[in-house]
Amino acid sequence: MKRLLMLLAGAGLAAASTAQAQDAPYKLSGQWAADYGDDYCRLAGTFSNGKDEIALGFERTQPGPFLRMMLSGKDIRTFRGASELGYQFRPGGSAQSAPYFRSKTPDGQDYIFLDNLTLLQVSSGPPAPGAEPASPQMYNRQAEQDAAGGVTEVVLDKGMTSPVHIDMGSLRAPLSVLQDCADDLLKVWQLDPEKHKTMTMPVIPNFSPEGWLPGGMIPFSEFSKFMGNSNQVRLIVDAAGKPSSCTVHRPTLSQSLNGQICSTLMEKASFQPAKDAQGQPMASYWMGSPMFLGPPMGGRR
Repeated sequence: MKRLLMLLAGAGLAAASTAQAQDAPYKLSGQWAADYGDDYCRLAGTFSNGKDEIALGFERTQPGPFLRMMLSGKDIRTFRGASELGYQFRPGGSAQSAPYFRSKTPDGQDYIFLDNLTLLQVSSGPPAPGAEPASPQMYNRQAEQDAAGGVTEVVLDKGMTSPVHIDMGSLRAPLSVLQDCADDLLKVWQLDPEKHKTMTMPVIPNFSPEGWLPGGMIPFSEFSKFMGNSNQVRLIVDAAGKPSSCTVHRPTLSQSLNGQICSTLMEKASFQPAKDAQGQPMASYWMGSPMFLGPPMGGRR
């Protein structure tokens, strides 16, 4: 069941604008609101520079360092043709850029969002030639809280018609609520959040060279529907490495096609199970895009 936690006062994601935005930073009006869903966690706040308002939200669909940042408001204007937006969490954060996407709020208003943002430095990329693959980097909740405690502002510049400064105040308390919500998701999925806090290895897929999904199951014309991390599948994986359930987050494909995808993955997907603090197999989950679960492009093996 969906729950809504109001942090002292409500703040919706959709924002109204009444006049031209000024150079002054946008400051939080009221308090953050936390929305606990069965498949997501959201923080939302309304920010004002004295004349205009911007709505800012952060979303997480699983425990871990990655965030979706969502913005709506008259001053969120991008250059035509801009494919990325520059952003920086201040003070101390480095300047970053990421692809951005446009969508609609439930009441029909435009908003933009950026995916896979983090407050932590997350290692990525393949190992150097001849080097052993590195162990998966485990999510450190305390390190993320410490990083959030030093963040008070987000600035958007590259790709914007004019820079936007949003003064959020310390993110330590709001981020802690988001972490708690993400742990609560595990309970909804009938998993143990305490074991996940101390696990030593996440679920690792045993990808088949031929892919888990047959070629042509997802028509190439449908690939655009995966933009912005849409239509992600979540597989609950038991202690033997077998999927026990399949759910689609932010579905954009048809219900029948997603049904075929889930049915095939339940049959063919295979994993190395997650490991608890003692190194023993435990039930956990895996999330990914069906776009990359078919045969290699061009028939390569």
